[in-house]
Amino acid sequence: SGSRLQFVSDAPLERITGGSSNVGGEFTADTSSLGSARGRITVPVASIGTALELRDEHLHGPDWLDAARYPTATFEITRVEGATALVPNEVARVTLVGNFTIHGHTHEVRASTQVRLIPGGGEGGRDLIRAQARFTIQLSDYDVSISAPVRLKVSNTITVNVSIRATAT
Repeated sequence: SGSRLQFVSDAPLERITGGSSNVGGEFTADTSSLGSARGRITVPVASIGTALELRDEHLHGPDWLDAARYPTATFEITRVEGATALVPNEVARVTLVGNFTIHGHTHEVRASTQVRLIPGGGEGGRDLIRAQARFTIQLSDYDVSISAPVRLKVSNTITVNVSIRATAT
């Protein structure tokens, strides 16, 4: 709980911010050897909203993200670069490298990430890992086309921010 995805489209006429708190996934990580960390973050596309019902209908519809045909957005971590270990209660800066999939297309992305290990900070006194990651995508890379009348309101470049709270099991 407490995980969230946010996206930002900053076009000439409009800045659109949307997101979802329906974020799930799994991670395996040895806090003393981050290079071996792997994981998968998933978000149901239909859960992504912008606070405007009509815009959300378009976002989820067949001309945009097509939630019925492609129900999940996924980021699969394949590599961690940067800090090699987590020191309790200190921020580690890493780059998460992985495959981002949306609208039936997958491309490698590099997410600038800050990670913190909080001993005993999770449910039942379990260790908690908090991470904040950011990356950008081009909608055109994922076969999402922006029609001419909408280009001034929706940017092809989308910034994706992900906040994760993961508890050790």
